[in-house]
Amino acid sequence: MLHTKCPNCGGQHIEGFFEIKNAPIFSLVTVKSKEEALNVPRKDIELAFCSDCGFIFNRKFDTTIDYFTGGYEDQQGFSKTFMEYLTGISKELIAKYNLEGKTTMEIGCGKGDFINLLTNLNGGKGIGIDPAYEVGRQNNPNLTFYKEFYSEKHGGLKAAMISCRHTLEHIHGTYEFLKLIRNSLDNSMDTVVFFEIPQISRILDIQAFWDIYYEHCSYFSAGSLARMFRAAGYEILDLRLVYSDQYLLIEAKPCAKPSTKTFEIEESIEVQRARIANFKTKIEEQLGDWRKKLTALKQANKKVVVWGGGSKSVGFLTNFADIGVIEYVVDINPNMKGNYIPGIGKQYQSPDFLKDYQPDAVIIMNGVYQKEITQSLNDMGCYPEVYAL
Repeated sequence: MLHTKCPNCGGQHIEGFFEIKNAPIFSLVTVKSKEEALNVPRKDIELAFCSDCGFIFNRKFDTTIDYFTGGYEDQQGFSKTFMEYLTGISKELIAKYNLEGKTTMEIGCGKGDFINLLTNLNGGKGIGIDPAYEVGRQNNPNLTFYKEFYSEKHGGLKAAMISCRHTLEHIHGTYEFLKLIRNSLDNSMDTVVFFEIPQISRILDIQAFWDIYYEHCSYFSAGSLARMFRAAGYEILDLRLVYSDQYLLIEAKPCAKPSTKTFEIEESIEVQRARIANFKTKIEEQLGDWRKKLTALKQANKKVVVWGGGSKSVGFLTNFADIGVIEYVVDINPNMKGNYIPGIGKQYQSPDFLKDYQPDAVIIMNGVYQKEITQSLNDMGCYPEVYAL
């Protein structure tokens, strides 16, 4: 499957620039056995750049696969660092858009953590929509969940704000999805739409190959996201980077006439093209450096652990599984324990496993958590060499 049109703008000036061979098609699904994990299908990733709108996407993404309804584990709320961030963002949105006591909705709500937090903070009601929501994960009486995909009918539920966090990057038909939401709001023009997604410019600048994996088919920058929102019939209210520039936030409202409002962080297509050229020059060096580090650790018989499960660990280990130096991946989320990493076959362990294991080196999948994780390691009597991505 090779997509020849841009999912954002429909343009056909598409150029591939980076490939990953045989990547597991899943990274967040819950896999209960090693055999099942090793039998997860693999497909190639080819990132491509649209010269018409600046969007980057996997042009070999297989849209026939069900990525959403099989169940997945994506909770981050067990981290104090993350919860401080998420609580801060929630309070900002409530104050900025006068959401006290009002109903809010989340598309792609996962286990319902964010909509539960938002509802507790604003004293209103919350609606979560996700075909993979697990009944019983939330017991808040002010929440209602719909185990289904979002459709125009949900526009009739009337919410003061619709949020969609870390979902758009999993959707290939990006413009169609955004237009679907816009069409559902024809009679609710005051509804605020809030999206949070990873941003590609950081990945390009630091060659963060661990943030490139199959389940992420769409990679947005400030410019490509803003251009798509305006084309789909929205006025952008705010556009900014947060969480050490890892996340891109956009807040918008439906508008009747095309909006021309722009923001300083919207990079031009030419600037993004230059970023890609730099990425192409440096990515092999980055991969080579990590291969040397891991090979040296293997030769020295060091015990090496990855801290941080989910997509980043899949993205990282896919490139180096052949070295065989990493035996364990730990994650603070207790719901990960006992599951196996898709395509890799390693079983997740809880952090307390490290008390007895005493690793020589720990690779932290997200440097935002370095201070928190290092403290946890030290509290367990572990003082390994720490590598933070």
